[in-house]
Amino acid sequence: MDVMSDAAKKELHDLVDALPESELHAARRYLVFLRDEGTDPYADLEYDGEMDEEEREKLHASLERGMEQMRAGQGRPAEELLSRLRAKE
Repeated sequence: MDVMSDAAKKELHDLVDALPESELHAARRYLVFLRDEGTDPYADLEYDGEMDEEEREKLHASLERGMEQMRAGQGRPAEELLSRLRAKE
């Protein structure tokens, strides 16, 4: 495990402090995952052998569109997305 600089730890603390209340649960879950698993949560998608090339390309394109939307400030709160998904069930 790399030793994180004090400045990097402070930046992470500042980011957590700046999170909206509605995102704290998701942030906690992700940080616990990183602590316990220490890996990319999407790594298995890349190497599981269950996705063909076309599916993999669609996944990567979808993830890239999502990242572009986030960079453009068009992200949505996790609670909104979960509500929409639950409504489809």
